[in-house]
Amino acid sequence: MQEKQAEGIMEREELEKLTATKLRELCGEKYPEIVGVSGMEKEEMIEAIISEEVRLGLRPKTGAVAPKGQGVSNLKAQIRLFKRQRDEALTAKNYHGLREARAGIKRLKKRMRKHREAS
Repeated sequence: MQEKQAEGIMEREELEKLTATKLRELCGEKYPEIVGVSGMEKEEMIEAIISEEVRLGLRPKTGAVAPKGQGVSNLKAQIRLFKRQRDEALTAKNYHGLREARAGIKRLKKRMRKHREAS
């Protein structure tokens, strides 16, 4: 643990305690290779930081942990809800709702892929 602190690597629990703003600053200072940080949510930034540390060889690859409280079946159920919202928005020609539903589907599918990679 002392070696990781000396190199400036934070454990997942420590990263989760930081605010989204602090995580964005950390990404800008230490990991400029990570792009799109301003549009990421907190969990996505944590995953990006960890994957960048794995890519740089600073963290072992076995440190991957599945997101808490999000099982694949739960994510699929949420995706089905978003797909219904998408269909309703499409028939009503509600383009704002359509955009939100598509973004929600995309976000949940990304989480599902990360969950499967970690397990």
